[in-house]
Amino acid sequence: MTTVKWSFMTNNELGGENHPLCVQGLISENYNPYKSLSKEIAVSRKGVTYLKCPAHTDFLKNTFAFCAPFDLTIDLEIDPETNLVKIYCENISQEVFSQIIDTRFLLKTQQGKNPYPLLGIDWLNVLTCETSLTMQVLPAFMHRNEFTEKTTIIPGEYDISKWTRPVEVVFEIRSNREKIVIKKGDVISYIKFLCDDQIKLVNSEISWNEIIECNNIVKSNNNRPLKERYASLEKIRASKCPYSHN
Repeated sequence: MTTVKWSFMTNNELGGENHPLCVQGLISENYNPYKSLSKEIAVSRKGVTYLKCPAHTDFLKNTFAFCAPFDLTIDLEIDPETNLVKIYCENISQEVFSQIIDTRFLLKTQQGKNPYPLLGIDWLNVLTCETSLTMQVLPAFMHRNEFTEKTTIIPGEYDISKWTRPVEVVFEIRSNREKIVIKKGDVISYIKFLCDDQIKLVNSEISWNEIIECNNIVKSNNNRPLKERYASLEKIRASKCPYSHN
């Protein structure tokens, strides 16, 4: 069995509380972000023939559904001729909006020539492991809700033993004018661990020191490949080890 430590936060200020005061009242104390995808599918598709197929069951192994911590309604309208952006969330305050809705991706410098608006929600997952383990973030392609029907999660992967960074919910919206109603508990994305062992998720304190180190590495050169980022973090770790002779 391989243990993965997880933390969840909505605070985009490094080293602060897990959740700003304005957000704390929106998240239940017993909120658990993850559900086993294989168990979910076994219930929602009970008896379906592909549940007996090893190609399918092996694919679902060690894959977890990330679920929305609270209700969120997003109204977006973009004028394709003027690029004027209007975005509004009717069920949260302006303070919460400013904290969790990441609009920087809507800037032309971030958007490029992408025909689909790009947006982020600071529902931030931090996952770490003591042994080498690749984690993938995937669209929730086996779930049906307004979010999955109207958006596409931007996928990615990295080794969570070699890199410590919050995973933001970043997604394309499938039209320039859309209203997306997210309900608490809706599946937003999948988190898959590429491992033959069974994965055990354990809630843990946020690794702020390493998150800050990784953030500094990114700031020094945004275009560095992951292998170089891993090496930079490893050097920092080695320099802080009391038994290091380097």
